Amino acid sequence: MASEKNKKQRTKKTPKQRLKTWAKRLLITFVIILIIIRVAISFMSFRMSDRKVKEYFAVNNTEVKIQRYKVGAREVRYIETGADTLPMVLFVHGAPGGLDAFKEFLIDNALVGKAHLVSVDRPGYGYSGYGNTEKSIAQQAALIKPILEKNKSGYPAILVGHSYGGPVVSKIAMDYPKLVHSLVLAAPAIDPDNEKIFWVSYPANWLAIRWLVPTAMRVANDEKLSHKAELAKIKPGWKDLTLPITYIHGKKDMIVPFANTAYAKKMMTGVKPDLVIDDTMNHFVPWSHPQYIRKAVLKYLDQINAQTSK
Repeated sequence: MASEKNKKQRTKKTPKQRLKTWAKRLLITFVIILIIIRVAISFMSFRMSDRKVKEYFAVNNTEVKIQRYKVGAREVRYIETGADTLPMVLFVHGAPGGLDAFKEFLIDNALVGKAHLVSVDRPGYGYSGYGNTEKSIAQQAALIKPILEKNKSGYPAILVGHSYGGPVVSKIAMDYPKLVHSLVLAAPAIDPDNEKIFWVSYPANWLAIRWLVPTAMRVANDEKLSHKAELAKIKPGWKDLTLPITYIHGKKDMIVPFANTAYAKKMMTGVKPDLVIDDTMNHFVPWSHPQYIRKAVLKYLDQINAQTSK
């Protein structure tokens, strides 16, 4: 009896030992939860594989070409539908996003047969160096430029940019004006003084948390934190734009403030942009109100065709 009592006393843990055991268990549980969360959110990739692209366009009876090119070490992927001798319309997505943001436009019956429709994965997204952020708007413009250099129509391209894609296509027009016919800007984030940064952007950039953030969201956050400074850099170029511009924005936009509209009118002194304002529209113009983009693109295609017939 005495030996059994002594054995129990020897195996009985002290409060300090019990605390260490529970702390270890909690740590292991926390790590497991973090791993599960990271695996779950890894599916938020905001990108469409080549296989998915082919499947989507096959179902919609549209021939699609998937293209890639390199600029230095950077690879850029884009997709295209329609004859490459037709006027080019290039779509550039926001943040986060991918070329699939505009896939419906590449099968749009109103556009198919009238234009060479192209959508690109911006640098850092999709299959254009996924996860490798390019913070410079000017450099993004330079990386997308090779697509426009492949334009075989004999006419400059129509560029469509949504959200962050707005300043990117605008910078292309600033730096390479001979390659661009017109701009369609949908809820573009262009005003450095109204660049809205959400509080979560800061902790999301902490090293201890950053690895948990989905890759596309991490790239978007990198761009977000540097966007104000990048917009300030391109500010002098707005006055030099003299090409046709359609500016689309909704007053219910909770992501890119509607105040960007006033900035566009103030800064675009070389041209008077056509303003399309919707009192009830939110930020997601390509999906909620595609008709505004379609109408602007068709208008500019008509202008190009009118030049062709002369």
